[in-house]
Amino acid sequence: MNHLRSTLLRSQLLRFGLVGCVGFLVDASLTLLFHQQLGLGEAPARVLAFLVAATAGWWLNHQFTFQARTPARASSWLRYVVLTSAGAAINIGCYLAVVRVLGTRPLQLLAGVAVGSIVAMGFNFWVSRRWVFAAG
Repeated sequence: MNHLRSTLLRSQLLRFGLVGCVGFLVDASLTLLFHQQLGLGEAPARVLAFLVAATAGWWLNHQFTFQARTPARASSWLRYVVLTSAGAAINIGCYLAVVRVLGTRPLQLLAGVAVGSIVAMGFNFWVSRRWVFAAG
């Protein structure tokens, strides 16, 4: 039974990571589109892109990652957006901590991005599995 549970967990984590990659592409693309093509300021472009990307991530995680048997509801979406925003704050906080310790050369900045992304992904996966898409 533990082997089956472990396999399910790894499968969900892999799918969660793939959805995160899709979310990043949507987020980055729309941020550029809204800012460069539509002339929105940096902050409004970023917030609007995040909401669209978070919505895509929520739906994909509902359907693909956690294969939820319950209908997709607005309350689930809102929990996902709020909790992913908390994950973004964790990401940025880890990044800033690493850069403060290591410095700001390109590889050090990349290390900060990597640490922040990994920690935030773990947090986002845990809260999504536990509170957003929990079975039953």
